[in-house]
Amino acid sequence: MTINLGAKIRELRKKKELTQEELAEKLNISSQAVSKWENGTCYPDMAQIPIIASFFGVSLDELFNYDKAQLDEKIDKIIQKAGKYFWGVPEKCKEIYLEALKEYPSNERLLAELTDVYMTHGPKEKAKPLAAQLSEEAQDVFIKCRAKENLAELYLDEDNYEKAKEIIDSLPVMYPYMLCDKMRKSARHLRGKDRLEWAKEWKICEIQELYIACDMEGMGYFETEQYEKALESFSQRRRVTEMFMRSEDIFYESYLWDGMQTHHYCSYLREASCLLKLGRKDQAKEKAERAKYIITHAWTKKDGSADYFDEKTAFYFRKYYR
Repeated sequence: MTINLGAKIRELRKKKELTQEELAEKLNISSQAVSKWENGTCYPDMAQIPIIASFFGVSLDELFNYDKAQLDEKIDKIIQKAGKYFWGVPEKCKEIYLEALKEYPSNERLLAELTDVYMTHGPKEKAKPLAAQLSEEAQDVFIKCRAKENLAELYLDEDNYEKAKEIIDSLPVMYPYMLCDKMRKSARHLRGKDRLEWAKEWKICEIQELYIACDMEGMGYFETEQYEKALESFSQRRRVTEMFMRSEDIFYESYLWDGMQTHHYCSYLREASCLLKLGRKDQAKEKAERAKYIITHAWTKKDGSADYFDEKTAFYFRKYYR
């Protein structure tokens, strides 16, 4: 990690076209202090550093001039370490992020990850100021959008629908085919194994997008009491899932990825809900029984050697079943 605070202050001062004396006056310090900072004779007091960063309109990371590649590598390792505890020991996960943020107090990625821990495991009131900060200050568009989504969800929890809608309305409309990302461009332009590797990833993303879109359309119809149309949308969601299964039998290896099972059984539960609303109770019961069968078989290997219904899976099961 490269730290040259004095050189960074000099660079920022010159960008603002200020003399050392003018900067000293604005920060209410002596010009000799600024000179010593820039010469590397001494550093500002810790209490002064956030004030300096705020004056120049930069993050603390940028002020300290961290080497980005080296910093990204360190942040990657922190996130990987914390991720191991996300589901099983969330308190340990929080502890890792909070400790890391003492060293990198304004790192967007760490703040975003900690927000997600609070959103999932609570307390949610700690997520709100982080989400609000990132939604305003984040430079990374994906982190900013993620923060806005979290913030909107928190407002919905408070029954503040209008505020949530205002935040969601501020999100950009993004069309994936316009993004020049590694996955799509590799699948489109490379050849052989290089094309295949990323085409398979792209396919999974598009399958997920399609059946989630069917589900959200169904929810919209359901909430507006158009139950026949909702039933068709939820049925489309189920058919998309089943179209891309490796086997009609229900076991772990039948699914393209772990988690696809959740969408499979949920689609049956959604259909059952519509059928109940339409007064078709016998058909609703059949759908519910099918969902139950999937829940009890879809995480077990075909030969019975392993059962992957873990705490993470149980969390989503409880969420969706409600």
